[in-house]
Amino acid sequence: MAKRRKPMKRSPGAGTVRQHARLRPRGRPGGLRKQEIPPFMLFVARETPTAQKIDIIRAGVGARVVDDMVAYLEVPKAVIFALLHTPESTAHKLIKDNRNLDAAASERVVRVADITRLAQATFGAREAATHWLKSANLALAGATPFLADRAASLCP
Repeated sequence: MAKRRKPMKRSPGAGTVRQHARLRPRGRPGGLRKQEIPPFMLFVARETPTAQKIDIIRAGVGARVVDDMVAYLEVPKAVIFALLHTPESTAHKLIKDNRNLDAAASERVVRVADITRLAQATFGAREAATHWLKSANLALAGATPFLADRAASLCP
């Protein structure tokens, strides 16, 4: 016959800790999941190598980047649509269908992110940079840096 083992002594509350540990979801403490960083923020946060930019532009940036741009730059969607030279109805359809922007609009997204990153480096803060991007500029004939390319195409 097999010998019986003596039960081990437990410290008070030891079983309770184990029970709660099993109930906690795995992953981050407290069950919190790492939040995804919006694509536009990723473009602004670091400089992307040229070859990678070309690949991103060819594949197309997800149309939901419009919402990220609106939140990050604190401008209405209409300004972003004008900036991307994309009709509002087309952009809404792409967002709804979770599709990518075309190459031209994707290139403008990447360019705006580059300009925003440079403005932040120049002015030292996001708020100052976005304020400058949205303000009329005498050097641009009164246009905002956002819409400078559109204003330049309208001038003779």
